[in-house]
Amino acid sequence: MKNTQEKTGLDWWCDRAWIKFGLIVSAVMFALILINWNNWDTTIKIFAGIAVLVPIHVVEEWVFPGGFHYQYNVGLSKSDLPNAYPMSRVQDMCTNLLATFLYIILTFLCLFNEKFITGTLIMTIVFCGLELFMHTVMGVIMYFKLKNAGKTTIYGPGSITTYWVFVPLGVIGLYNLEVSAITSFDAIVAAVLLAILIAMIFLPVKFSSKEDMTFAFPDAKYYERFIH
Repeated sequence: MKNTQEKTGLDWWCDRAWIKFGLIVSAVMFALILINWNNWDTTIKIFAGIAVLVPIHVVEEWVFPGGFHYQYNVGLSKSDLPNAYPMSRVQDMCTNLLATFLYIILTFLCLFNEKFITGTLIMTIVFCGLELFMHTVMGVIMYFKLKNAGKTTIYGPGSITTYWVFVPLGVIGLYNLEVSAITSFDAIVAAVLLAILIAMIFLPVKFSSKEDMTFAFPDAKYYERFIH
């Protein structure tokens, strides 16, 4: 791959620029949470917290230790191009930025229109549960694939932020969910939002191409120690 100084356009953006942009957005949302701590309900703080968390989650998956793409491509897709297909830099960039801005929109939508809060909260609880499920499943799969190469835990890039932040936010959300007050409208809102979120995750993969190596990851990061 070209070095970072030579990258231009979308290739430059998909390298690290979008991650830095995401962290700026994360910092702004975190500042808003602190400024409005006494004014925002717990549910609004949860939604804003997810917007803060996603870019930080990306840093664990991409940068330190990085290598989430490898476990996704090998563990779930059995790809013969684990650094490029089906998850590439451009695909994952789209997924995570869209998820971040979805939660920013939902934060302010629910802030100004309370009828969307319960449905958004249900979707958020499910989303946090799916993060826990998927990272655990991938961690177990990669452990068994690489245990003979020295892997001793089910840790995979993204697990720490999942277990220590996504899961607690989901638990707090569940605690604040008034089950008896859920309406059919809330269920519809939750289903629609969950469908949108799932589409953000899986639709970009559909546009991935084995022939296009432009947005391949340079290496397997965390997993390099087990595959060489």
